[in-house]
Amino acid sequence: MVTASLFNMMFIIYYILLKMKLFINGGFSMSRYQTSCLCGKVQCSFTLPAAAVVQCHCEHCRRMQGSDYSTWVAVNADQFSIDAGAEHIRDYHFNDRSSKSFCSCCGTSVFGVNGKHFAHHKVLPLGVVKNYSSELKPMVQVYTEDKAEWVHLHEDVPIYNPEK
Repeated sequence: MVTASLFNMMFIIYYILLKMKLFINGGFSMSRYQTSCLCGKVQCSFTLPAAAVVQCHCEHCRRMQGSDYSTWVAVNADQFSIDAGAEHIRDYHFNDRSSKSFCSCCGTSVFGVNGKHFAHHKVLPLGVVKNYSSELKPMVQVYTEDKAEWVHLHEDVPIYNPEK
C-alpha cells in the first residue's frame, strides 16, 4: 500500500517525467479526444495531458457508474469543452464539491466534478471517450480495499488507498 505522501511524491515525479518527455519529443501532446453519450446528443472534447487516469473501487463510484469499478480521466477544466448538446446536460450534486453531469435523453454520465481530489478539473468516465489509446491507460488504482471481491487488480498499476 502506498502512503499519501509517497503517492504525492510519485505523482510529482511522474508529472515531471511526463513534462520532460514532452519537451524532449518536441512539445506537449496536443492529442484531442472526443467524447459522446450513448445517443450522441451530448459531445465533448479534451486535450492531453490528463492530470490522472484513475480506476476507483469506492462504493460511491461503483454506485454512480453502476459497475464493479469506474475508470475516470481527470483533465484541467481549461482543457475541456462541451461541443454539442449542452441543452441536454443535467447535473446531480451529491455534495457541495462534487457533481455528476449526464445526458437527459439517454442517461449516460458524460463528466463530473470531484472537488475533493481534483479541484478545477473535469472527470470523464473513460467509457465515453471515443477511440482512446494507451495514452489514457490507468495511472493509479484507488480505494482498492473497497473493491468487489471478484475484481482482480492490475499488477502494473500503482495502488493508493487514501484515508476515508
